[in-house]
Amino acid sequence: MKFLNTLALIGFAVLGSNAMRNIPSKELIKDIKIGWNLGNTLDAHCLDKLNYAQDQTASETCWGNPKATSALFKKLNQEGFNIFRIPTTWTGHFGEGPEYKIDATWMKRVHEVVDYALDTGSYAILNIHHENWNYAFSNNLEAAKPILAALWTQIATEFANYDEHLIFEGMNEPRKVGSEVEWSGDKEGCDFVNEMNTLFIKTVRGTSGNNAIRHLMIPTYAAAVNDEVLGGYNFPSGDDKIIASVHSYTPYDFALAVDNTAISVFDNTQPVDWAMNNIKRFLVDKNVPVIIGEFGAMNRNNDEERFKWAEYFVKSATALGVPCVLWDNGIFEGDGELFGIIDRTNLTITYPLYVEGMMSGLAKGTVQYATSQASQESSYLSCAQNDMTCKSQMSEKCFNEVSNCFRENKDLNKCTELNNLCGKIWN
Repeated sequence: MKFLNTLALIGFAVLGSNAMRNIPSKELIKDIKIGWNLGNTLDAHCLDKLNYAQDQTASETCWGNPKATSALFKKLNQEGFNIFRIPTTWTGHFGEGPEYKIDATWMKRVHEVVDYALDTGSYAILNIHHENWNYAFSNNLEAAKPILAALWTQIATEFANYDEHLIFEGMNEPRKVGSEVEWSGDKEGCDFVNEMNTLFIKTVRGTSGNNAIRHLMIPTYAAAVNDEVLGGYNFPSGDDKIIASVHSYTPYDFALAVDNTAISVFDNTQPVDWAMNNIKRFLVDKNVPVIIGEFGAMNRNNDEERFKWAEYFVKSATALGVPCVLWDNGIFEGDGELFGIIDRTNLTITYPLYVEGMMSGLAKGTVQYATSQASQESSYLSCAQNDMTCKSQMSEKCFNEVSNCFRENKDLNKCTELNNLCGKIWN
């Protein structure tokens, strides 16, 4: 992974905006527990059968889900979810270039749903999703850039005065659709995503209100976590309010497969361990804040196995300090991807054991994370009061780590905290 100097952080919110905490994303994500995706709703699109000119909001229900309600978000918040990702497709809802003007009725409805989430006291992630103009081929880059910039200028301006509870995510799973490397990635695709991510950050930072210090999520190619994709991912330095966005449906045969390779028993933790180790090596160990924006295991009439999987997955991620956001597409029947967990009409949790597994994993992972954070401090401050040899060795080791931290352009707040810890060794 390469680190690039990109944007200077503006350290204040514009006068007249809602009060916004000026904290690094590393601190923000500590307040996030576990999340839920409003899938197959605002991201639904039926360009082939709907007259968008006649009704801009009809697309919300065209994939079979009911319209989102405030009560839905309140119910999920009561169940323990405190961040809501709101996947949103803008294709069909904006006009021709060069303005690419977003329809006012559609923007109003998106704004309303964002407010539903935020009114629970939770966080919300708003993105662009299921678009057909941002396929990650090099010959599409110059055509895609002005659309991305125009859309995010309008979206960011619409929500400019919202505080840190609203997070923007530049793209969803940007990839070379239809190619042999659609989900695995290559240099061409990674380069495309890196350039679009840079443009997204520059665009939002250039708008008004609180957007100078808004927390922004930027995806890896296809939101993947394999070595090639993470190795080709450019994460900017110089802006401490950027979050890496990745997805993980693993083990694939247990979580996502709908063909004859699908299995219903979770008895192999290795694929989860592999994904978490890659997230740790390429991102967490480099002090990159991370949110797993989608995860889940579809229903196969295997509640107890899904409990085990959910507990293990969420515990593993939480132990790294990485929040997870569950994918829910509202689908419960058929031979497709059955990721629904809540009946959105009567507001009942359909698979309570599955949700219980997530919450159990959250609790266990939180303990592990707190223990790991405390262990560093306890190791450096473990010398006896009069053992000067021990203190000298610990001091040298600690300040070497501080030096490496600053030299590698890691999280400056983290480097400063470590430096202060080193100073306590001789107390």
